Formats: sequence, C-alpha cells, structure tokens
Amino acid sequence: MKKRNVILLIIAAFLTVVLVIGYQYYQKAVSSPLSPVISFDEQVLFASVNATDEDLLQGVTATDPEDGDVTDSLMVECSSNLVNENAVKVTYVAFDSKNHMCRAERTVRYTDYKPPEFSLTRPMVFKASSTIDILNYINAEDVFDGDISRKVIYELMGSSTTVAAVGEHDVELRVTNSKGDTSHLALSVEVAQNDPNAANIQLKQYLVYVPVGSSFSAENYFKSYESGGELVTEARSVRITSDVDTETAGTYTVTYSIGYGNNESHTRLIVVVE
Repeated sequence: MKKRNVILLIIAAFLTVVLVIGYQYYQKAVSSPLSPVISFDEQVLFASVNATDEDLLQGVTATDPEDGDVTDSLMVECSSNLVNENAVKVTYVAFDSKNHMCRAERTVRYTDYKPPEFSLTRPMVFKASSTIDILNYINAEDVFDGDISRKVIYELMGSSTTVAAVGEHDVELRVTNSKGDTSHLALSVEVAQNDPNAANIQLKQYLVYVPVGSSFSAENYFKSYESGGELVTEARSVRITSDVDTETAGTYTVTYSIGYGNNESHTRLIVVVE
C-alpha cells in the first residue's frame, strides 16, 4: 500500500511538472508583453480625396520585438470627420503573429478637397402653385460621397411660412457629407401669380461657383428663349442685370429679361464667388 502511494505521488509530481512546463510554453507561444510599433515617415500625409487604402499606407511601417518587420499586417482601420478645412485623422492597426494589435494615427491632409456643392436643374422662379417643392430641382455633389441630393434640406428665412405663396422667399439650403462638413447656400425663390418666364428663357446652368479673382461673363450662360414659336439662341434682345463682384466672396444674382411691363419674362442665375 505504501509503495502504491509513493508511485501515485511520483506520477502526480510528474504530471504537475508537465503541466507547469506546458503552461509556461503556452504562455511563451501565445502571449507577449510587447506589441508591434507603428512608425510614419511623415506625421502629415498629403493625399487626394480619391486616395485608396494602399495610398494611405505609403510611408507606414510596423515592427514587432519578436517577429521583426510586420508591415504586411498593416491596415487602415478608420478615418475621422474633418478636423479642419481639409484634414482628417487616419487610424492604422498592425498585428504580430500572436494577434497582438497596436494602433497609431496621423493626419491626412487632402490637397483637392472642396465642400459639397449645390446645383439647380431650373431657376428658382415659379408660377404660383400649391405643389411647388424646390427640393425637386436642387442637387448636391460631394467629392467623397458623390450624389447627396437626398440629404439636402432647406429652411425658410424671414416671415415666409410657405415657399408656395406668391412673393419673394429667402431660403437657406444645407447639406452635410459623410465627413461632417456642411455646406450652406442662401438664395431667393420667386413665386408669381402669372408665369414669370413665359418666353421660356433657358440658361446653360442656373447655379455656378466662381473662384475669387476669376473672370465672369454672364452672357456665356445664356442658351435660348422662345419668340413667336421660334427658338432664339442669340442674346441681343436679352437684358442682363448682374451684381456679381468676383473680387468679393458671396452669393450674387444675374437676371436675364426679355420684354417690358406685363409682357416681361425673366429668369435667374445664382453665382457663388468663393
């Protein structure tokens, strides 16, 4: 009996040693107090808004105390909203062979970013109707998200309670892209009892963006009008009234008119100088 107990103790001791060694080996194999370290050639990367993850990984390396170079494990995890006019914080992750992860971030400054821009498919000049919905004629485009027209909202300013009533209505358009940048545009909506553009004056565009200091010619945006059942493409009979000052940022209106008094027809071009 005594001999049997000794044997059992020896077996138990052996198993204990095996378990301890095995646990230590497991700990060494699957864990380490150290994680990879991510390094950047430059703390600020200048890139296009069309940059791919591969582009954003340029100049980024990762090393691990045990595995050495683990740059191949690097990934772009996410990017922040815009932190100023054209920059975001991009977060990178890297892994070692034991799946230890580290994170690091750097600033990516976009060289060609511009805020969302609006466009109009028709002038904001309407004949009175209870069904006027200006959002049907307003689009918005973003360099990151593409078409974000469905995100456009507007607010009536001043004393107007509905954009469908006869009169001039000041509205502010707003749209926000996926990077948290919001564009605003104030414009006037004209609603008249009779058709204010009976001559069907057509423009090539109804909202344009012009850089500060650039040249601007209102005549270049005229397209055509109708007279006596004929389509006229010459602007000689069209009166153009413009307050555009390309030296000063702001929103301006150009009016194109034909006829006088009760027979006058007109349409509008919105010019944003920025």
